[in-house]
Amino acid sequence: MRIGTQISTQRGGDLRAWSLLAAVGLGVWIVVDLTGRAFFGAVPWPQSVVDYRIIYEASRHVYQTHAFPVHSPYPYPPPAIALHAASAIFPFSVAAALWLILTGCAAVAVYAIVAAMLDLHRRPGGLWVLPLAHLGVAYYFQWDFRSINCNVLVLAAIVLGVVALRAERGGIAGFWLALAVALKLIPVLLLPYLAWTHRWRALRAALVFSAFFWVVLPLIAFGPEGFVPVYAGWYDELTRATNAATKDTHPILISLTKAAQAAFPENAAATVVGSMIAAWVVLGLVGAWTSWRLRTANSETLLTHTSLVVIGPAAVNPYLEPYHLVALVLPSLLLVAAATDSRRPVHVRAVAAVGFVAALVIVKLSSPWPLRGLVVNLQALVLCATALIVARRPSSATADRRAEPRWPFVHRLPRWLPQSVGVPSQHG
Repeated sequence: MRIGTQISTQRGGDLRAWSLLAAVGLGVWIVVDLTGRAFFGAVPWPQSVVDYRIIYEASRHVYQTHAFPVHSPYPYPPPAIALHAASAIFPFSVAAALWLILTGCAAVAVYAIVAAMLDLHRRPGGLWVLPLAHLGVAYYFQWDFRSINCNVLVLAAIVLGVVALRAERGGIAGFWLALAVALKLIPVLLLPYLAWTHRWRALRAALVFSAFFWVVLPLIAFGPEGFVPVYAGWYDELTRATNAATKDTHPILISLTKAAQAAFPENAAATVVGSMIAAWVVLGLVGAWTSWRLRTANSETLLTHTSLVVIGPAAVNPYLEPYHLVALVLPSLLLVAAATDSRRPVHVRAVAAVGFVAALVIVKLSSPWPLRGLVVNLQALVLCATALIVARRPSSATADRRAEPRWPFVHRLPRWLPQSVGVPSQHG
């Protein structure tokens, strides 16, 4: 008996060491992708910075003139512009370095929080789920890291809002979700989702913070004389960004329409686009039905539904760029976690594994750049649909038991980050 206990203890220690190695490996992967091109590429720092330079210069231009730049696309909402301009008070090299560090911290926070929500730290070797899941979505993260955009920051705000929802901290959840929408419109359906699932406290908080971000903050940043011109300019910028001609001139646009028109004749292209949109609508209706029925959503179902609400609109967005789909990491993590969980039924693990591998193969298949919109839409549909199927049979760890993160850094996060993310929500 004592020998068996010693073997079990040794095996547990080995698995914990492997888990630590997985977490460190993911961290190194993120750092390399974040800094490799920026500091060690063909173009020296900070000239290597692409998107943040646009953010930096355009936000200063709007702040000073209350007009949008003519030559650079900058379809960000006024509250985001105000926050961008605040980051631009420093010299460009300093501001870009701070933005890069913030992006890296946001990526680490996303993985750490979702790992805690899925109880991965309690599973022997469970943290290997993180780099395996990242393998399927590294493409989207690399785009955001190398461009130094803000999509990972938006994703971090969404995840912080979701974990606060799970912990029944409606006020905090409302702040983070309102911030995510203020930074980019892509996750805007999260607000009606709160109403649909009767999370009234979170919805009230989101509306209050949205009023601050969309009214008070622009008034402070641009003054009463600049408030209306900036909003009018933003409307014009949105019109320009979504114009059908934009897909022919924007260098990194991978919209579904652009890809379909590159692959098929005009009539067939319209049919393909309509079919894809119909598939997303059906998937959204299924998600709405299941989220309505599951009033005590556990971590897995909550992550599944919120990721679907964010990814669906992004995938069919006529202004789709590769980094807009960083939220695919959520269903990717859910599927790898389910496939490697020995406590689940074999058929559920098999479905999760097949869905993840299929999505991985789809995105890893080389395809001409003009067809990329079709490829990423197909991958997103596979991941989200499989996650919806798997979430109907959640792990007992995330559904029935208090999952207390034991990592020291988790306990040092703000007090509202739940020490238990496995308690059924009461939709506060």
